[in-house]
Amino acid sequence: MLPLPDTTTATRRNIVRKYKLSEFPDPRPFLHIRCGDDILDSLVEAGIPGDGIRWADVLCEGPLHLHGDEKHRQKERAAYIATRYRIPLAETYREILGADWRVDQCVRYDETVLWFEADLFDQVILVYLLARLSRFAGEAKISLICIGSFPGVRRFVGLGQLTPAQLATLLPARRPVTPKQFELARQAWAAFNAPDPRALVRLSERRSGLLPFLPSAIRRYLAEYPSTRNGLSLTEQYALEAFAAGAATPIEAFVRAQRRETRPFQGDSMFYARLRGLAVGEEPALAGDHPRLDRLPDSELRRCPVRLTETGRRLLAGEADWCRIAGLGRWIGGVHLRGSSPRWRWDPARGRLVERRPK
Repeated sequence: MLPLPDTTTATRRNIVRKYKLSEFPDPRPFLHIRCGDDILDSLVEAGIPGDGIRWADVLCEGPLHLHGDEKHRQKERAAYIATRYRIPLAETYREILGADWRVDQCVRYDETVLWFEADLFDQVILVYLLARLSRFAGEAKISLICIGSFPGVRRFVGLGQLTPAQLATLLPARRPVTPKQFELARQAWAAFNAPDPRALVRLSERRSGLLPFLPSAIRRYLAEYPSTRNGLSLTEQYALEAFAAGAATPIEAFVRAQRRETRPFQGDSMFYARLRGLAVGEEPALAGDHPRLDRLPDSELRRCPVRLTETGRRLLAGEADWCRIAGLGRWIGGVHLRGSSPRWRWDPARGRLVERRPK
């Protein structure tokens, strides 16, 4: 499926409003980088000075390659996101291009602060940004705030839960990014882009205080490979189990699936995209009142009645394999999984990635 036509009008005023930074006064304020816009207004409300920028490419999904030309990477990611999330291609490309450019302006600030948490979505973006920023390490001060919990918050999901006052307490606890952290980030980013997942597996087994949340995030990433039991990714498994347990709509299934994640990392649009993939083909795992669930936009899909099919029930019972039923054509980082017998699968019983070589 091709991306939808770009119906937006990119006026000079719109571009300036979207990508404008300060006029770089002297002394220069902080540059705050966040993988979303959930806390940017709160930082202002907390009285923390500086510019806040959003960098939010969904790097934990889709193809990744270490292109020789950076624009090829940006265009590849824009094409993937535009197609998967039905966003105009030109708008998506401008967003990615502008976000990278704004990160590179770190040299014009006294200090750049990365605000991140422990989940998979954040950790992949964090290693990308650290790998990118490592070239500026000699001329820019770069600090990191990365937490997996917060005092008084019973189930910490992310920084967006915190009040401006709570966020303000994190700023004094920031730490300068060290050369070893930059080096680990470069290794991790190369591993995410590699056509073979074994380097990523090794990093998932490594214990280090440099980026302490990275190994568990990688293990969650590897669990998105098709299962040895039924060919489903862990997200797809959670989705079908949610409908089997009584969820009647995608939004109900999303809430149930989120509760099962140790560190939730998906937004609802990411989850709905997975549901669309389960609702296509001659033997779909999901069906609903609408005959083409895969064509519905999020606003309609989220509350559309959806049910488990006989195929879905067989998958949950371990009596069928989704790769053999639907075929597979999916990029997980630099690894391209194709056909009914993919080379790499996730073994949920042993919690490890296994290789199946063709006979």
